[in-house]
Amino acid sequence: MASGSFAGYLAGLDEVALTGLLRARPDVRIEPVPRGFEQLAQRLCGPDSLATALQTVDRDAIVVGQAVAALGPLATVEAVAHLVAAPEQAARDALDELCGRGLAWLASGTVYLPERLAEHWSTEIGGGRPLATIARSVLADDLRSAADALGVEVAGLRKPELIGRLVEVVSNARAMADVVRRLPRPARDRLDQLRRGYGQFYPGYAGPGGATSGDRVLAAAGLVVRVNGRWEMPREVGVAAWLAQRDLLVTGRPQIPRAAVAAGAASAPAQAVVQDLLRGITSLLDEASSRAIVALKKGGVGPRERSRLAARLTLPAEVLALGIDLTYVAGLLGQADAGYAPTERYARWREAPPARQWAELATAWFTLEHAPTSREIQGDKELPPPLPLASAAGALRRAVLRAARSGLSIRAVGEHVDWFFPLHGYEAAQLRNKVAATVREAELLGVVATDGLTDCGEQLVAVLDGGSADAEPGDVVDGLTERVAGVLVETPCMVVLQSDLTAVVSGQPTAAVSRLLGAAAVSEARGAAGVWRFSPASVRAALDAGWTAARLLTELAGVSDRPVPQPLEYLVTDVARQHGKVRVRGMRSCVVADETMITEILHTRSLAKLSLARVAPTVLSSPYELDAVLAGLRAAGLSPVAEDALGTVIVEQRQEHRASAARSPVRAASRARLGPAELAQQLLADPSDEDTSETFERLAQLNPGLSDTELILLADAVERQRDVLITYRNKTGNRTVREIQPCQLYGRWLDSWCHLRDAQREFTVANIESVEPVG
Repeated sequence: MASGSFAGYLAGLDEVALTGLLRARPDVRIEPVPRGFEQLAQRLCGPDSLATALQTVDRDAIVVGQAVAALGPLATVEAVAHLVAAPEQAARDALDELCGRGLAWLASGTVYLPERLAEHWSTEIGGGRPLATIARSVLADDLRSAADALGVEVAGLRKPELIGRLVEVVSNARAMADVVRRLPRPARDRLDQLRRGYGQFYPGYAGPGGATSGDRVLAAAGLVVRVNGRWEMPREVGVAAWLAQRDLLVTGRPQIPRAAVAAGAASAPAQAVVQDLLRGITSLLDEASSRAIVALKKGGVGPRERSRLAARLTLPAEVLALGIDLTYVAGLLGQADAGYAPTERYARWREAPPARQWAELATAWFTLEHAPTSREIQGDKELPPPLPLASAAGALRRAVLRAARSGLSIRAVGEHVDWFFPLHGYEAAQLRNKVAATVREAELLGVVATDGLTDCGEQLVAVLDGGSADAEPGDVVDGLTERVAGVLVETPCMVVLQSDLTAVVSGQPTAAVSRLLGAAAVSEARGAAGVWRFSPASVRAALDAGWTAARLLTELAGVSDRPVPQPLEYLVTDVARQHGKVRVRGMRSCVVADETMITEILHTRSLAKLSLARVAPTVLSSPYELDAVLAGLRAAGLSPVAEDALGTVIVEQRQEHRASAARSPVRAASRARLGPAELAQQLLADPSDEDTSETFERLAQLNPGLSDTELILLADAVERQRDVLITYRNKTGNRTVREIQPCQLYGRWLDSWCHLRDAQREFTVANIESVEPVG
């Protein structure tokens, strides 16, 4: 490997430093792991890997990295410190952060960036060739004119000395930035055009597109020089023009005050919030079990269905949206034929202790890439939950929670989020909304209370952002459960039946209590205790579902420490007495009752739409289906029961909905991830690359533009049918990023399942431009 190269730098790290770097870049530890430092360097320089790593650094590190890109080969620590107007130690600290994440390295006193990152920032900075290179082709008189304009004493200087003095002056980027700032606006605009690489002009041409007043001002200021009959802007001037437009200063970490209340003091309110959230999510999934959540044609739960659920379950809209997203990500809610329904995993979660239930939901929220209560807009419409979407809100959430650890004010952190997460990409108003969503969601989850992280919040960040980088997702949830078990203790479920026909439920309702109340009562309020109301309609619904009065009263007495109140007992027995007096037989349709009741039904005006006709003293017929006649009679206040053609009572079963298995290939399980210490030892013990497979060789012939690391990832995906993320250019030149699961390689094509199109697709191997792992 070349001296001073990134791979050479990585090979020179000791085990502790290499382990730390691998811990900070978990994506490079996904199987197949790099075999040798050349492959490790390639993985670290992948576009997605670099973008993910940049999201974890603060503003000072970004500023220092941009300064390194601006200085190019002159980027020593001293030069970087001067450019960012910071003490040398502050610049070193920021460089250490970049180096610790594999975003920079130091070799022979010069700071280097990964090539792709250097190109990205250099393109933003713009500029042309260095002055020392340009000046060799410039007449000495023209150099003297430029030097004189910049205040350089030129008397007696020969051309080499003149070039040296000019390079020294223009290399002082901050001084040159002050020169640029003093230019009139047209000249600054023209300089910005030249910095971006277009609009060069010839001094002798005055027609359209020729020298403008801005051009002449730049020439008079010594900021452009004449080369072979045309004006050219040196790179140093481009850097100064870029610097003049921004505040490239290292400021240090903002001073964040401590939260008004310590984490321990917020434990009690946080416990109440968590209990309320778990009750709400349990009720949501229980409801989805009895009646699947209706999905839109394009997927997701629309506003109308969310409004219905919020009213039905007496849940705030934000809690409902949060619950749909989190349960879907946690694998508790899935797609079914009828919409969205609980998965088989929900039954285990339902019976788990609160600490485990919360740990699964909090882990899903921490790793989620969007804000459930502040979803992005696509066109003029909000993408409904639980559809996944690309967003920087997840990275922003994690940055805010990290910065608020150890009892600091989370709202103060939000005010300085530009320093903690500078690459968020949001405008000011959007940023305020995303920060507010982060804080509000954290409060709903019991992660934040009274402006600071709770004990549960501190443990969440410690486990998911700290020393558990080697752990599998299940192990992370187990570890978090163990840490919060002492805080989120299980509250016994207590049911108090009251004389006003309500039931007050405190604690987390058991499955039996939820089933009983869901069948015979209607939820009215949720909070520290839930309130359920019994009514003739709700009791009749239970009887329709096959319950009997005796069973209802027995189970109500069993879940409560008190006897069933007399009003409730009377309600159940009265409804049961009336239930079934009217019977509807499925003959499309025939209503059977005593003669008096039949007469009453026949003369009820609201039932005229059923087109009832008397066929016997105790029988009415209707041209409508059984279900429609039942609904009409119940709406009129009657309590009919359904019968089949032989007169047998039909018990109306409530169907339990469950998400079925996907009909298309599912996304492959997360790839195995090697621990940072284990991979570091493996690399240091055997730094050379291993032999490649036959698939690798075939892919290399078909697409020589892919790096060895990308070919290894793609070959592994073909051989093991694992998911990979590719950048693909089709025959018309359009580029898309796709997550695919290769099935086979035949000829020059890759037959794969495309998750973007949800269908089988063929990809020309030569048109794959990059390959990244899917973790």
